Amino acid sequence: MARPEPQITPPAHRAEFITSATEINQYPPPLGLEVIMMGRSNCGKSSLINRWLGRKGLAKTSSTPGRTRLLNFFSVTWSPTAEPLTVVDLPGYGYAAAPKAMVKSWENMIGDYLALARPNRLGLLLLDIRRSAQKEEKDLTRWLTDLNIPFQIIATKADKLSTTKIKTALADLAKQLGGLSHPLAFSALNGQGREDLIALVKARQELIQASHSL
Repeated sequence: MARPEPQITPPAHRAEFITSATEINQYPPPLGLEVIMMGRSNCGKSSLINRWLGRKGLAKTSSTPGRTRLLNFFSVTWSPTAEPLTVVDLPGYGYAAAPKAMVKSWENMIGDYLALARPNRLGLLLLDIRRSAQKEEKDLTRWLTDLNIPFQIIATKADKLSTTKIKTALADLAKQLGGLSHPLAFSALNGQGREDLIALVKARQELIQASHSL
């Protein structure tokens, strides 16, 4: 008997840019689950957003690291009847070529946003699967834990490694980050990990909806 073809989730029903912000008073009001995209300036956040949501060009990609200098908010629904969620793309960190004042400004924007008491958040911390976790990633995982923000480590650019090397890299990242989150391999090029990421976010939405119905 032939194996059934794997189900491929279609693109999000609606995925729209809402606004950019630099200060707290510019943030849109919380609406449903808020998915926070975090990572180094060259980790592939924009490419992941576009592949995950099935919307080419929604998040602007660039060959020059450090181009995301604002907090960018997007509104997403997976189907006409689904609850909306918000995607927040934070400025990339670790861009050594940026002026120190600009780096400090990005750090302040990230810190102000994370420290704010906005409900129903899920952090996605992206790392290039070929790189080791550095101090910034370790600090962020501890900070998210202290703030009681659940998070998932996403190892991007998985297409760059073989299956065996992917398994080794994921295990190494888990150890480096204290075993707080089992990393998920993702490739914006071939879609690896997309279905797992969709399922993860939907499960978080369902958990939130269940808690609201109690």
